[in-house]
Amino acid sequence: MQRTMFDFRRADLHTHTLHSDGQLAPTALVHLARERGLRALAVTDHDCIDGIEEAQAAGRRAGVEVVTGVELSVTVGPEEVHLLGYFFDPSHAGLRKHLTAFIERRRERAAGIVDALNGLGLPLRYEDVQRQAQGNAVGRPHVAQALVEAGYAATYQDAFEQYLRDGGPAFVAKPLFPAQEALGLLHDAGGLGVLAHPGHWISDRLLKDLVQAGLDGVETVHPSHDAMLTQYWRRHARAFGLIETGGSDYHGFRPQDDENFGRFSIPFGQLEKVRSAERGVRNGCRV
Repeated sequence: MQRTMFDFRRADLHTHTLHSDGQLAPTALVHLARERGLRALAVTDHDCIDGIEEAQAAGRRAGVEVVTGVELSVTVGPEEVHLLGYFFDPSHAGLRKHLTAFIERRRERAAGIVDALNGLGLPLRYEDVQRQAQGNAVGRPHVAQALVEAGYAATYQDAFEQYLRDGGPAFVAKPLFPAQEALGLLHDAGGLGVLAHPGHWISDRLLKDLVQAGLDGVETVHPSHDAMLTQYWRRHARAFGLIETGGSDYHGFRPQDDENFGRFSIPFGQLEKVRSAERGVRNGCRV
């Protein structure tokens, strides 16, 4: 879905590169964003910020603003949610220390999944998974890709359904990172914390707990949100005084990714509101 006319009035604040579980290098992602007429892009790799510098350099050449971003897996009590971090200082020592440690724990988790698959009679090797990750942060998507390549699953989705889904036969729980701690770390680094793709699964109680922990915003626009769900979360954002963000959650290898990239986005003016909220955090004011 390539567009021939650029209006540069929209932003996608949820994308992934090969530094976590995306297909494209940061530079290639930025070039695709320009082709789709996007004025701004946030690279939000899982628990990893290694692709930001390259993406921002490419963005300066292409005329696309690249917002500092990350997607963190966090817990609220026994429940797991994802947080999107924006506009933080990527050189912040505390944040970099946490991410370095967390990536190592992700590697340990992936190795545990491989052990579980071996126990099920699938002789997958950890090296096969590492090859899919290309030396970057390892996650379940890389295990799924390795299973497909080895012929143990027909498709990426099939690998998850058969083996890797939450509670599945080869499931291994993620390392814990309490949401309050994650939000505090993002704020210390001068950034914002936004609830990613809340969908149908986030209760009012859980949202209130996150707000009390320091949540700044909610992702209202996402491919998993239909029009009614988008409006539902917009009402909640207004009710709790939260900023709104949105994006395609682009990875590059899923069938729907090409259609979604450029379609699920927000007006550039909304990004300016996010930027204003970030300035409030840096000045010591909560949004």
